[in-house]
Amino acid sequence: MAEIHLRIVTPDRTIVDRKVASVSFVGTDGEYGVLPRHAPLMTGIAQSGTATIVETDGQSEEMFISDGFAQVQNNVLTLVCEAGELAGEIDLDRVKRKEQEAREKMAGLNKLSQEFLKAEASLRKALARERLARKRAGSGTLS
Repeated sequence: MAEIHLRIVTPDRTIVDRKVASVSFVGTDGEYGVLPRHAPLMTGIAQSGTATIVETDGQSEEMFISDGFAQVQNNVLTLVCEAGELAGEIDLDRVKRKEQEAREKMAGLNKLSQEFLKAEASLRKALARERLARKRAGSGTLS
């Protein structure tokens, strides 16, 4: 089976560094599916989204990624992200706290202010993490 080398790095750590069958993720200009021998590519990564990794054995794994860029070159896909977590690593209690903090901050701000926009981005990230963690746990509903 053909493979592509995947590297996913954040400022804190390297999350993934291995050969996989394929990867899909949301870029700033749409969804990408990357297979072995993909043409060279450089794109931004959406503010908050999910990457789906299909392993060489056919199993798939999802993870949260946000704010960064993706590069494909010489059969290597590198995702450099401000934040990234495998679905199984997401702490739902922490996510709920972050969501509540963002909602509280947004409540008292002008909707056009920089602070509001930052809080809104934090809320989107928290909700994306929560959706992914609940999906993995088998509870697709947000409460």
